[in-house]
Amino acid sequence: MLDRLKPTRILLGLALVEVIVDRVAVPLLKPLTGAPPGWHTALAYLGLFAFYFTGTLALVVAGLRVVDAFVQRDVRRSITAGILGFAALVAAIPLVISEPPALGVVREIAFGVGVIALVASAIGRTKDRGIQFGLGLISLPLLLHVVDALGTYFLWPDQTFDGPGLRIQQVGVFLLAFAALATPYCFAPRPFARAVTRPGPVLVAMAVAAVGAVASRMWYPIVAKAATLAIGVELAPGQSDPRLALYLLAIATLVWTLASCATSPSEQRRNVGIGLLFIVLGGYGFKYPNHYLLPLLGLALIAEAARSVREEELDRMPIEPVTKPIPDAVWSGYITTVAQSLKRSFDEVHSLTARGDDGMSSSMIVGERAGLAVRLKIQRVEGSVFSLDVVVGREIDELRGASLTLWAIPERGTGVNPPAPVAGPMLRAGDDAFDARFRCRGSTETFATLLDPDLRARATATLDGWLAYWQGEGLRWRVYPGHGAPIDHPMPLSDLALGRTGAAERLVAVIELLAEIGARGIPRAEPVAAMESESA
Repeated sequence: MLDRLKPTRILLGLALVEVIVDRVAVPLLKPLTGAPPGWHTALAYLGLFAFYFTGTLALVVAGLRVVDAFVQRDVRRSITAGILGFAALVAAIPLVISEPPALGVVREIAFGVGVIALVASAIGRTKDRGIQFGLGLISLPLLLHVVDALGTYFLWPDQTFDGPGLRIQQVGVFLLAFAALATPYCFAPRPFARAVTRPGPVLVAMAVAAVGAVASRMWYPIVAKAATLAIGVELAPGQSDPRLALYLLAIATLVWTLASCATSPSEQRRNVGIGLLFIVLGGYGFKYPNHYLLPLLGLALIAEAARSVREEELDRMPIEPVTKPIPDAVWSGYITTVAQSLKRSFDEVHSLTARGDDGMSSSMIVGERAGLAVRLKIQRVEGSVFSLDVVVGREIDELRGASLTLWAIPERGTGVNPPAPVAGPMLRAGDDAFDARFRCRGSTETFATLLDPDLRARATATLDGWLAYWQGEGLRWRVYPGHGAPIDHPMPLSDLALGRTGAAERLVAVIELLAEIGARGIPRAEPVAAMESESA
């Protein structure tokens, strides 16, 4: 629901206007003496509008995330979203009423708990490890602020400007710079070796670094004041801050990461960039509601992306065939043998091989078993087998969320198994052999319906790649030989490449197994004649 509405994109634009106009332009351009001119008054009203609109929309976005989590009935996500919603609600109270004295303590505690909950929600074996580590780094300066605020309130109220709080703030700013320097390794698109060679983000980062260096040298007092107003980082007044070079390097590095994420083909990676920008726009001043709301939403976006960004990027990576070319005559004979073998248990079996551009060819075998359509498609590139795809029932777009998915854990030396369609939470079958062979997501009830002990044993012995099932509609199995799966199972590709006759029994056994699994969860089409007689 949130991806369709795109409220975060609107909020991002408003937050940029709020920072540029309300935080920076209005105080910097205000005359030192006399009444402000009319244009400045209009600018101040625009900034005030952006301030309130940004805070209100941020609260709405947090509320939408709470609703979305509860609709999906994911307990862990619901708890995290509930904490996020409460922290955002407390932070947004000053938008409506004057802040009560005790609200500051509640807000800081809620903010700290929210940060911890969002970071914890991104932890998991199947989630992006770089994002998990990066969220931990980003959370440290935010949590240090909470420690400073609570310490100032309870422990050192009379030492606000020269006590432990000052040292904590300095450490927090240093950690901010360190986290910015680490963003390419934690949040940049994958594979990193490909992302770092793209010229666009590098040119943007170099331009920002050059402009920052020149501006800091020529107009340092203005730059220092603008940095304090925009993000709450105070630079030494009067003369250049000794850490200025570190800050400029951190900004350039962060800009490279943001530009790389913004130009990534992966939507979840772009969401990571938006989340980082929210945290930056929130700043480190912590005086107004947006200073709390924007970092919370930024962390939520990044934590959410950690669930599927790795699979999304792997799915977009080109997969090259690793099998040897098979002569057309040998391949045609093998496809004919498979089709003839399927006629023992399938009806209306037909086969066809079609050639496309760039050396691509597709061999298809279609049939029917007990009223259920089954389609086999094998793709080759220059004679080398690229993928094997079996569809039972309706063919569903694999980008659509599935009711159940399982994917085989690749054996050593077989490469990476491309990701399966997205499904629900992880589940275990309670079958040691099956759980050691597959990872599974989705509904426990659906799993029990499709796979009884006998079918689980057969799947453990014969299936590689991934299997996805869409409730009552279709089942799909896909494998890429040599990529997370053996080259010679279930097709004897090495023998076929040498011109030998290949046995079809292993592939036929897999197709029959998939048809049996699909028959347990896909309604069979009624014969046309029977439907006509019922209507008569």
